[in-house]
Amino acid sequence: MKFTKTGHILASAGAAIGVANLVIFPYRVHFFGGGAYLLAFVGFTLLMGIPLMVLENALGKRSGTDAINAFRGEGDGKGWAWIGRLGILTAIMVASFYLVLAGWTLDYVWHYLTDYQTIATNHAGPTFGAAISTTSRALLLRSGLFTALVAVICSGPLRSGVERLSKFAMPLLGLLIIFLVVSLPILQPEAVDYGNLFRLDWRALFVPTETGELGILHALGQAFFSLGLGAASMMTFASHLDRDANVMKNAPMIVHLDTVVAMLGALLVVPLLANIEGDIYNGPPLVFINLVEIFKTYGAAGQWIGLLFFVLLGVAILTSAVSLVEPALRALVTQQGWSRRVAGLSLGGLVFVLAVPVVLSCSPSGPGWLTDFAGMGGADPSMGYFNFLLEWFGSVSLLVGGLLLCLYLLRRWTLDGLFEELSIGGHVVSDGWRWRLSVAYKYVIPVGILVLLVAKLLVL
Repeated sequence: MKFTKTGHILASAGAAIGVANLVIFPYRVHFFGGGAYLLAFVGFTLLMGIPLMVLENALGKRSGTDAINAFRGEGDGKGWAWIGRLGILTAIMVASFYLVLAGWTLDYVWHYLTDYQTIATNHAGPTFGAAISTTSRALLLRSGLFTALVAVICSGPLRSGVERLSKFAMPLLGLLIIFLVVSLPILQPEAVDYGNLFRLDWRALFVPTETGELGILHALGQAFFSLGLGAASMMTFASHLDRDANVMKNAPMIVHLDTVVAMLGALLVVPLLANIEGDIYNGPPLVFINLVEIFKTYGAAGQWIGLLFFVLLGVAILTSAVSLVEPALRALVTQQGWSRRVAGLSLGGLVFVLAVPVVLSCSPSGPGWLTDFAGMGGADPSMGYFNFLLEWFGSVSLLVGGLLLCLYLLRRWTLDGLFEELSIGGHVVSDGWRWRLSVAYKYVIPVGILVLLVAKLLVL
């Protein structure tokens, strides 16, 4: 079954838009130069994000099959198929901690609906601690429900499952963000400060922090991570396209949609962080502690503001989680002959099992080898195994996947083969685009990824 043009673009954008846009990106904008970080991120997205999106879409469209068989073309050796296997493994492992985040989000939605008084009268820190430390509630009643929803959506036909979700969820996501961006400064102007968002502090990009972090490297990494490239999702979605689809038009649209949502996420969150007293957390605690405390300052309106925000976050996670399961599902259908229903439900069960150690690693009562897994446990909550998955599969593995895609293109498929694929259907690839893509695949993307990998390995 094939995607419609709109369905493919929205499904791919839904795969890209997720926690990185609404949590990680605003935090980095706040701490690494405001508008300077924004401009650096956009620049890297144009230089590397669009060419990689074009490559993944072209590979998927050419193969018309799963991410493993995509590298088993005529003349390809057996080793290249490991690029697809790595992408599928990365997607499944990222899904395992995404679904835990989704469980926490559902927990907050439930509290905002039924027990807002508890949120309003207690500090958000202990509330978040209770949400993640009550293992049975976090796993069975929240992450389990979300996993079941993802499995049901994936197990249905492509049009009635993934595409219908994308056509509903993506407009809803945009409307919720825009509504919150507009309404928050109207309700309480003094709580919103846009100065930090629009400042151009270039020094913050290039001067290392006390922990050795460089803002410019974070901006470079964000261009890869925000789009979810290297995890086989984009390639798998593109395998449902007709051969004459216009990748040169679709791929930039997907990237631009993701970039717009990232900008809106920064416009929503960063101005709220300016007046926070005390620590501003990185990662999930930014949302579940800092923003909850900010929402409470809106008085009675804080209940529906918080509810809408966590619904928004849940929608973003849902679209991403569905896309993360799809590469493995497609492989089981094409290689093993499984039906989508059997594959979807089976993978839902697998991801749920993989989520168990993630939940345990976030609980103070969890085993030490998980709470401080690989020495990556932090402050309370420790979240060692969670941090390990986030860093190695949500970051390093994506970079390696992107590097291997460029290597496959240059060593096996060739640039001429790519341009020929892009031209199918009478689409013209201009000389300017040929030069831009060639430079990106030969030099810009490999160098950028290698710099990031070296920087990360020095820190880990």
